[in-house]
Amino acid sequence: MDTNENRYKVVVVDDEMIAVQGICRIIEKHCPKLEVTGTAGNGKEALEVIEKTMPDLVLTDVEMPVMSGLELVSQAGSQMPELCFVIISGYEDFEYAREAFRNGVLDYLTKPIVPSQMMITMDNVEQRLRKIYYGRRMRIFRKLCMGEETTAAEMRKYFPYKEYYAALLRENGLPRRYAPAKEPELYGTMQESYLVYGRDNMEELFLIPKEVLGRQRLIDYMTEVEKRQKTEDSYTTLLYYGEAFSGSQISEKIRKLYDWLNAISTVGFSQTVNLDRKKFQAGGFPSTDISVLSGLIREIEQYAKMERYDQIKKCITREFSEWERERRPQIWLEQAARRILNVIHTPSGTEESMIEREYQFEDAFYYSTGMEMLRQNLFTAFYQSPQKEKENYKVDSPEFFENIKLYLCGHLQEPLSLKMISDLFAISQAYMSRLFRKYTGQSYNQYLTCIRMERAKQLMEEDSELYIKDIAEMVGYRDQFYFSRIFHSYTGQSPADYIK
Repeated sequence: MDTNENRYKVVVVDDEMIAVQGICRIIEKHCPKLEVTGTAGNGKEALEVIEKTMPDLVLTDVEMPVMSGLELVSQAGSQMPELCFVIISGYEDFEYAREAFRNGVLDYLTKPIVPSQMMITMDNVEQRLRKIYYGRRMRIFRKLCMGEETTAAEMRKYFPYKEYYAALLRENGLPRRYAPAKEPELYGTMQESYLVYGRDNMEELFLIPKEVLGRQRLIDYMTEVEKRQKTEDSYTTLLYYGEAFSGSQISEKIRKLYDWLNAISTVGFSQTVNLDRKKFQAGGFPSTDISVLSGLIREIEQYAKMERYDQIKKCITREFSEWERERRPQIWLEQAARRILNVIHTPSGTEESMIEREYQFEDAFYYSTGMEMLRQNLFTAFYQSPQKEKENYKVDSPEFFENIKLYLCGHLQEPLSLKMISDLFAISQAYMSRLFRKYTGQSYNQYLTCIRMERAKQLMEEDSELYIKDIAEMVGYRDQFYFSRIFHSYTGQSPADYIK
């Protein structure tokens, strides 16, 4: 969210009234993003003013009666750890104030205060406050997305706009939820005028102030985002609130977005849903109806006892076609698939095999872009024929995997789906995923993101004049802002900051 709409609250503390008045005049005249909400003549008075006004920043003299500025920094900082300070002193010796810089002090001014120097300092402080606010806002936003509670005071302070829009864009299936390795979370960048968060790089939750969107309809904006980011062989689920809502409703609206995503996300089917026109049914997520599956389970069990694997495959193919026609949601399919796989697969019982099985199961749903692909990925992952096992053994070598890595590095600007790479090297997606875990310790997506980001960093270091949009395209991203979010999640810096 753009903090241009925020004014940071400031308390000025000095035992010389003329000095207080001078500082206040400079802030009022030259610092539009700062607002003086209180003044005090010593540290003790300042503590009362700080408690009453809850400022973002305190400008305090060091040498004062009753309580010094350094004591104020220590006490106020312990009570309000997120409070920031600028200290002012007639002593030009930096060593005198070094202690304070370990307690939330952002900068240091010397007396007599020169307006031009103070303006430079305040500009630097505002930039740092903006970064601090961004970090705190994203921390709260993530908490809300994770279903955690936050205080009303925090919401008012860090989400100051009167009304917001929200939308959730998900590419392909739901995030991994059980396997030990998680995809990296995605965060928006400070350059964007709204908040963006995703539980992995396939998801973006947008929280957009009504003032920022202006007259543009949210659905029109999100449709453009979807077009820029969607790859050819993927499907998307776009859920949104087309009507603006108050800041006090943010937590509830976010929770319902995720509830709806779990309820309706369907493998292979793109969906766009205006949640203002739908009512979430009591009872929560869809669940597997055992009466629907009981007949199928008995049939598969009989064939399994007779080792009629061809008949098992026919049964599964038949059911998947029916479930595709019924548009069963992913959560329902996961439960159904687990029941089937528990019948046809006998685990070895080792921890390693159980983890690998979970990886394969989640990979199937994470990468499949249709029901037929899902069926194949699930079946081949858990039910390999002896001949296929021999073929896989032949390609399971460092030399073979090195060829895959070389191909990826040489084609970073192209769409590189797991299916495309698996087809190119003539192995199943399940086995390709297994190779990446074995030789890199990462999922396919994680590894691809890693080499794309490293190449982007290399391009920035070689030529700082390149446009970020061009760098994004050179490493396979059509949307500059999406690339910037991925880059920020990977490096902790925006592309612009990294280039600097």
